[in-house]
Amino acid sequence: MTTRREFLKAAAASALPVVVAAMPLDRGPSLPRGMAVRAVLIDARHAHARTVGERLVGSGASVLALPVGDVTRIWLDTIGPAWKREALAVAGLTERPALFCLEQLAFECGLRVVFHGEHVLHPGGQTEHRLVRGAAAAGLAAPDLNRAGPRWPALIAAAIATYREPAYRVRVGPSEAALGPALPPRAQLLTSWIIAPV
Repeated sequence: MTTRREFLKAAAASALPVVVAAMPLDRGPSLPRGMAVRAVLIDARHAHARTVGERLVGSGASVLALPVGDVTRIWLDTIGPAWKREALAVAGLTERPALFCLEQLAFECGLRVVFHGEHVLHPGGQTEHRLVRGAAAAGLAAPDLNRAGPRWPALIAAAIATYREPAYRVRVGPSEAALGPALPPRAQLLTSWIIAPV
């Protein structure tokens, strides 16, 4: 369980200008040409997620911080109302529970997880990557992420920024968000993902 001290430390560490208030996510003139992702959710407790958010500020997508990893407020104020109006693509770098919750809510709105990557952060600083779904469409491969070393969040941000909705619809079932891998002691798991219309 996250303590108040940990929460304040994470909030203070993030100099990232994020939007946490209710904000419409409908398509508008400030959207860069072809940008499909309308919101990027980051878990503000993790430096890697903050890096993804920093790279995507100004991309045309709203960057939304999950201060303690909980999607409830952002779902109620922002994502849920937006998805009732239109099936808009959202992406993120969060812990697994945030992806799992959003995936379940997305089913009713005609959206599915089209990209899903897992990143195991080991205590020594090494990160192990596994791309579960949509790697080819995102232009990513696990060896590329491994070669990037500590710069792997930049590749995730680029994949999110360049994601395009396919010209044809593909039937996509549930992701593996509910199936957690066995983690070594003190390792953490982050998931990168895109939820989009299918």
